Amino acid sequence: METFKLQSYTKADLAQLYSPHSESAAALQTLYRWMKRNESLMAELTALGYNKYRHSFLKQEVGIIVKYLGEP
Repeated sequence: METFKLQSYTKADLAQLYSPHSESAAALQTLYRWMKRNESLMAELTALGYNKYRHSFLKQEVGIIVKYLGEP
């Protein structure tokens, strides 16, 4: 198994890393649900200027997600 690399990812790609056996849309919904349930994660992303409409997660955003959800 490859070591997780902290970098920018498309939202779909990061979601697939967390849910490798799910379809892309289902993986995205799962990741979004995990994020929304974690108030500290969302507060930190919001403070950073997270834009839920952007196609990708920036490297800093991925770092925050991994901080709260662990590496995929």
